[in-house]
Amino acid sequence: MEVKAITKFTRISPKKARPMARALRGMTAGDALSQLKFHSSKTARLFYKLIKSAVSNASNNYNLKEDNLKIKTLTVDAGPTLKRYWFRSHGSADPLLKRSSHFAVVLTEIKPSLIKKTVAAPKPIAPSPVAPASSTAAAPIATPTAKLARPKLTQGLKKVLTRRTTNK
Repeated sequence: MEVKAITKFTRISPKKARPMARALRGMTAGDALSQLKFHSSKTARLFYKLIKSAVSNASNNYNLKEDNLKIKTLTVDAGPTLKRYWFRSHGSADPLLKRSSHFAVVLTEIKPSLIKKTVAAPKPIAPSPVAPASSTAAAPIATPTAKLARPKLTQGLKKVLTRRTTNK
């Protein structure tokens, strides 16, 4: 059984996160979490939350144990880059690229378990039965096709967009 967890648009460069991802691949989930918990880098905090989420998904959705899970794949992909400028002397500027990353982890079982709990498909929501209209009802129920009356603007946008001067 494979369990996935994804983190998107994380504000860290993929170049900084890939070495730690390479070290974590193939580890058991418990060992990876215990090593990441006491590591002082931002990457370790982000990977800790990601792997903890995948372990929680496995235990809640599929009834799997944490000590029976290992990291099959841990990928770090490049996300969108925010382009800014770093202003320098004499009116020049250097580009400043704020990179982001997408993380994905896939956990698998070390020893396959015999009993597997699958997630049930959500039941479709049935429309609620409408009570028959009585003669005492004050207002009829509006149908979704009926258009709502818009309130009229008396002053228009001119009142909102008037300029104000500061020298009064």
